[in-house]
Amino acid sequence: MKQFRSYIYQSSADFTRAMLWEAKYIFRDKAVFFSFVIVAIAVSFIYTYLYSEETLQELPIGVVDEDNTAQSRQLLRMIDATSQTAIYSSYLNLTEAQRAFQQEKIRGIVAIPNGFARDLQRGEQPTISVYADASYMLYYKQILTAAKVSATYLNAGVEVKRTSAQGKLPTQARDEAMPVSAQVVSLYNPSLGYATFLIPIVLVIIFQTTILTAVGMLGGTMREGNKLKKIYPNSDSFWGALPIVMGKATTYLAFSMVILLIILGIIMPLFGIPVRSTILSTMVFMIPFILSIVFMGLCLLNFLHRREDAIMLIMYTSLPAVMLTGFSWPTVAMPEWLSVFSYIVPTTLGSKGFISITQMGAHITTIMPYWLGMWALCLVYLVLATLTLRRVLNK
Repeated sequence: MKQFRSYIYQSSADFTRAMLWEAKYIFRDKAVFFSFVIVAIAVSFIYTYLYSEETLQELPIGVVDEDNTAQSRQLLRMIDATSQTAIYSSYLNLTEAQRAFQQEKIRGIVAIPNGFARDLQRGEQPTISVYADASYMLYYKQILTAAKVSATYLNAGVEVKRTSAQGKLPTQARDEAMPVSAQVVSLYNPSLGYATFLIPIVLVIIFQTTILTAVGMLGGTMREGNKLKKIYPNSDSFWGALPIVMGKATTYLAFSMVILLIILGIIMPLFGIPVRSTILSTMVFMIPFILSIVFMGLCLLNFLHRREDAIMLIMYTSLPAVMLTGFSWPTVAMPEWLSVFSYIVPTTLGSKGFISITQMGAHITTIMPYWLGMWALCLVYLVLATLTLRRVLNK
């Protein structure tokens, strides 16, 4: 019993010492404070600001109207009236329009062939050509959408006029022209905004990158000067290293909660990014996510002998982490082994839960599998981090 009380006393002292020392070094080391706190807030602000327009609008396009009839001009007016595009200029031929496209004066070309109106009057189906740069998917999508929607409404109008001329009522003509009416409801992202889609996942990646960088830089600094052994001389066993790991993690958790509060309470509302759940429930959900990142960072001490090693190692993790989350490319389309492997990275479960709770308004009980999965991951990384720290202390 006396030994147990002694262990509790020593563990409490090591926990408190680790927590205070880590906070002290975060504030003292300007590079760590900047890369952890300032960068997390600043980059979140900048990214959200850059994409705050949500959608691309009034993209300049060029038109080549070889038909030059009332119907062709009507179609061009409809395309110009859409929010996606704006007619920049009209060209005599496709060669002139192509030259303007290559000079990036316009982002797409709509070409109406000769005989467009004649084919419409005969009941035939004329074809218009739309040229858009598919290497820029957002440009391509907006221009193609504007052209397709305008052509669809023009077709419907022509059909209504034709059936009305046969003596049918306007409502009958409309029903015959469009026998099936579709109502599309865009859930969770009504404006189909790019920021609403992208920013939540970016914020999760920012958390992982900045926390790993801070943990790695401080860990590398400690290893350079062999400071860990000096600060914790009697903690070279598993149970001796455990409170040190927990103390360090508590410090990073406290800093991260403040950063998360700023992001959820100020940055996202400031730029209109929805937060459809309470801030408290979101922060509760993120606790195991943040802890698992810290523990994973401590596991990397095996590979970090200098503070510069952290920057070199972690800077390459952001893009693979984004891809493994399944938002840039669906996980069902990935190789099965890669999809399974992705779950060892905290951002995979963290991003899915963060999206569900902030964008879909899910209650934490609804996404309990994600939450419990992150706690399981947290426990695994806690054991590995403790073993890693014990190994470092024993060197």
